[in-house]
Amino acid sequence: MTTDPKALLSLGTKLLDIDEARFRQVVDLLQQIGDHPEVRHTFSLIRPRLAEVRPRRRATFKRLFCEPFEDLFQLPTGNQPAPLNKVDRDAVNALWPLVESRIGKERLRGVAGALGDGASRAEPARAFWSMASAAVADILEQTETGRFADELGLRLNPDRLRTIEDIARILTIAQPVAELKAALSPKPIQKLHKDHLDGIQAIGRQVARGRPDALKLFILLAAARLSDPSILLGSLWDMDLGQKSSERAALFLDLSGTVVAQIEERSRGVASASGGTVDRMAAATLAVDLVASLEATRNAMEHSRNKDFDQRLKIIRNSVHELVRSQVLDGADTEILTAVETLVPGTDTARMTLAENQARALRKCSTIADTLGLRGELKSVTQQATASLTGTARQSLSDGIGDARTGYTAIRMIELIAGPAEANQIMDDILRGGRR
Repeated sequence: MTTDPKALLSLGTKLLDIDEARFRQVVDLLQQIGDHPEVRHTFSLIRPRLAEVRPRRRATFKRLFCEPFEDLFQLPTGNQPAPLNKVDRDAVNALWPLVESRIGKERLRGVAGALGDGASRAEPARAFWSMASAAVADILEQTETGRFADELGLRLNPDRLRTIEDIARILTIAQPVAELKAALSPKPIQKLHKDHLDGIQAIGRQVARGRPDALKLFILLAAARLSDPSILLGSLWDMDLGQKSSERAALFLDLSGTVVAQIEERSRGVASASGGTVDRMAAATLAVDLVASLEATRNAMEHSRNKDFDQRLKIIRNSVHELVRSQVLDGADTEILTAVETLVPGTDTARMTLAENQARALRKCSTIADTLGLRGELKSVTQQATASLTGTARQSLSDGIGDARTGYTAIRMIELIAGPAEANQIMDDILRGGRR
């Protein structure tokens, strides 16, 4: 592969498939070019691999500018919910040159220590964020008279103004956000423990006293560091952020609405993905995640008793019910059995992998079947699949009809669907009846 940085720009998504050592080298070479549109485009294409490999990135003032709000960037993979309040990278790419020019090269040289490592970077970083905050505030003020509309793309993307306003507020609390990130590390947090909650509360009180208008964004930044933002809802009501009771209730209601809207967006994404080849395991995983978010949100919202939210959560539950019914249960038993019975040794590995995923999806959904009112339907499908697979296994292993591999594969499928105890019991029964 070429080591010419500019030649690398033409490789695009091919960079996703190279080995890790070469990928790290490529990232370093791309950074040598600097912050140019072609480089940004290439980085956007390889962002999933960047998130996976996490190569060392060269410290720049632009990266430092993004540090307080970087958790609000849209994630490159579908493994986690999107941030509750997304920041548009294109808006940042348009904003940064204006911020850089307003601060000026001379003042940037004065805070160059912020690009170093260790404790010595803290003070110059604070100074930089203060300058950046003032620059963004000045830019925002001038947009009111129509300035920078073209540079920021505001005519085509008026929503960018909200993004820039959010960035301005977050920069005013950049230091508390840095402390928050230290308290909620490593990301993503799977479960909130007492030290996490104490950290959010203590730092949140500072924000509430000094920058109350930025408190909601502070909470959204905390939620963005969790595996599921809805986890924070249950603890937020009891958290003392130094607010009046009416302010606390308003913040809770506001965040609840944001969480519900995100769950709605995720459930709509499920509906739009249907129609092609169904990935039953992906559907099952998403359904389990959505139910967990629904339950956490519903439990937390006992405090608000908001009928509108209750109705919206009910609609989401119904959509998840339909997702499991149509994309996990419908036809699963037939497809699994067909894959096993038509197995040709050494071939059809992709088809068998698909059948195994279907079996795993059935078992995974057993944890949410009661919540979704699908216990009876799931039980019927799993019993039909298990009975049919048992018949196939018995024919192959006891009656001598067909290939023994088919029989053992059928037992494997039963294990994936019903668990090892059930599979072992069926295997014992078959062996007691005679082995071919």
